[in-house]
Amino acid sequence: MTRTIEIPIKGMTCAACAAAVQRALSKVKGVENAQVNLLTEKATITITEDVKVRQLISIVRATGYDIGKTSLYLQVHEIDQDSARLIEEKISQIEGVIEVKPDIVNKNLFISYIPTVIAENKILSDIKTLGIKVKKYVDAISDYEEKKKEFAKLKRDLIISLLFAIPVFSGSMFHIPFLRDGWVQLIFTTPVQFITGWRFHRLAFIALKHGSTNMNSLVSIGTNAAYFYSLIILITSPAMPHLYFETSAVIITLILFGRTLEERAKAKTSEAIQRLIQMQPKTAIVIRESKELEIAIDDVKIGDIVIVRQSEKIPVDGTINEGSASIDESMITGESIPVDKGVEDKVIGGTIVLSGLIKIKAEAIGKESMLSQIIKLIQDAQTHKPPVQRLADKISAVFVPTVLAIAVLCFALWFFFGNDLSMALSNCIAVLIIACPCALGLATPTAVMVATGRAASNGILLRNVEKLEEVNKIEIIFSDKTGTLTIGKPEVKEVQFFDMKPEKVLHICGTAEKYSEHPLARAILRHCMRQGIIINEPLNFEVITGGGLSAKVKDFDSIEREVLIGSEKLIEKHRITLPQLFLDKELETATRVYAAIDKKVEAIFYIIDPLRDETPEIINEIKKMGIEMIILTGDNEKTARAVALQLGIERYFASVLPHEKARIVRRFRIEEQKVVGMIGDGINDAPALAEANVGIAMGGGTDIAIHTADITLIRGGLKGIPVLIKLSKLTLKTIKENLFWAFIYNIIGIPIAAGVLYVFGGPLLNPMIASLAMSLSSVSVVSNSLRLKTRKL
Repeated sequence: MTRTIEIPIKGMTCAACAAAVQRALSKVKGVENAQVNLLTEKATITITEDVKVRQLISIVRATGYDIGKTSLYLQVHEIDQDSARLIEEKISQIEGVIEVKPDIVNKNLFISYIPTVIAENKILSDIKTLGIKVKKYVDAISDYEEKKKEFAKLKRDLIISLLFAIPVFSGSMFHIPFLRDGWVQLIFTTPVQFITGWRFHRLAFIALKHGSTNMNSLVSIGTNAAYFYSLIILITSPAMPHLYFETSAVIITLILFGRTLEERAKAKTSEAIQRLIQMQPKTAIVIRESKELEIAIDDVKIGDIVIVRQSEKIPVDGTINEGSASIDESMITGESIPVDKGVEDKVIGGTIVLSGLIKIKAEAIGKESMLSQIIKLIQDAQTHKPPVQRLADKISAVFVPTVLAIAVLCFALWFFFGNDLSMALSNCIAVLIIACPCALGLATPTAVMVATGRAASNGILLRNVEKLEEVNKIEIIFSDKTGTLTIGKPEVKEVQFFDMKPEKVLHICGTAEKYSEHPLARAILRHCMRQGIIINEPLNFEVITGGGLSAKVKDFDSIEREVLIGSEKLIEKHRITLPQLFLDKELETATRVYAAIDKKVEAIFYIIDPLRDETPEIINEIKKMGIEMIILTGDNEKTARAVALQLGIERYFASVLPHEKARIVRRFRIEEQKVVGMIGDGINDAPALAEANVGIAMGGGTDIAIHTADITLIRGGLKGIPVLIKLSKLTLKTIKENLFWAFIYNIIGIPIAAGVLYVFGGPLLNPMIASLAMSLSSVSVVSNSLRLKTRKL
């Protein structure tokens, strides 16, 4: 028997970190599969029954990372030494519990546990079975709050590092007398090197201990070489030659800046989940023993009858037992037009009753509800989506051991064959300094920073900057229909009039709809106002649940009219004759709203969700780039086919729910091994946005979609997609050019630093020349990145 568990992991900073943890977990006997995701900071592990969670925790910690845990604080009614020992012994044995600390004096109990392995309710239940009464008085610290703390700490370190690095940089670059002094630079650099930069040295040591290297190794070796070389020269040489303190301070500050951007992206991902959780109603009104009771959502049971009134959220998934209602299901289906539902129809928790009153038989609650499934889909998709390993990370995996090997070889050769310890040490350090990753460290961040600014000026927000390197590889773009290809708001396309004058019909209908909140009513009202129709006050109006409205209004001639506006079913129910319809193909998929005045249909409003103005042109441009467009929509087959034909899109998937959207995207990404992009704007798109290699949200969409996606199109609709693809290609080209300039200096400089020229009668590398070479490589990289501002897209 196998089972799958999730373990949150803290402290990972790059794709190489995630890969190291994944390798370590995969080697454990009984682990059948291990996936570690950097963005969500979670390991998903498939294990056999004989593998204990504690064993996996110790492996993660041995790799140099920590476990994301939640704290539970309890007040114990009665506790003595025996009961404290009993609690500690029994509760600590529960799989997923990390630490148990009873406090006899203050009658407190602290429990630290892994929330993805063991639920809080299970811990509380087990404590109760011991016969001990406890009460929560401080809520558990959520994973979301933990991430906020991590981000705040990183931000604080960046600010401190910046405050100390600026004086060092200014003193070196602009030769400011006081700041140029070596001892002053030492004082300013030391906190950056060993306090704010400590995380890099720690992670570099852990990587070294496990026989691997990454960007942290480069940063640690380079900055330590520069710092300690400068310190030795400062102490031993009164002549005060060139020092490298600014190299240490600037590298650490720049890398911290990049990490801060990454952590902000992670925090936003957690925020998306948090917002979804908050969307779940906290209470429900149920009928028990013929009484209406308001209870906590956790206390609702399968089979309970739940009452939901107008403007309330439906708290559970279930079937309508009594009543009818117009329900906004856009969060699930993505469709802006509400659905009329009655007895025996299914309803989904989290959707909103726009009008009417219904009684629902609860069929799915808690983790089984559709909204909870969406949350889990997003979490799963983010966990199984492989992180982008930056080009610099891949190169550093080869570059660091190579430089170390050259430095050690250099020392050994000069020491054994030159018999000069001083020269051997000097040349060894010269190799490390010339190979200092200043330019390498700048290669990606500077290009990405300039590209981020260029993207923002084009209305594109890069929330996960790593994804910019992956956009240009996209082969398929899945797109939601409503709010993405279309404007996402019902609009009147045509009105079919009959005997009464159009102006009079629009005046009567607009007046009747004036106070209705239904989206279709608002569309009719907007249409009337655009035609310049004066809207008066209705004499009275009544919303007809799940159908439309009835009203009394006065027309232009002050004649009182009875008005009935609504669906075909409503008109038939009132035994009013239905007229002949338009046969226009364009209107086949339109929603029809009938307007009957004095028991005679005088108009039919054909309401559609129109395409965005730019959609056809942008779709053609994307197709010319060799990228296939596929529509993924919760709307019906007929509507999806009509939009696909209109846009020349060959493939589409209609009537798909959120989990089906995610499954389709995953199939193309994993089984067909395609690099997949997904564009969406709603909660129903969030799982697919998380599942895609690159998720792109529309700026006018829901916060959930925006926070789940990697990139947001702030303005201009789909116009940002071709710009984004071109910018990605240009950015990757710039990064490769930067890496070339970074390495060309190393290729030339390292052999000279090692003393190759000296062997043939030439000079040893002067530290000033080494400094100049480092500066030139950095200037080349920064200058090349700045060209991104003006290069044609």
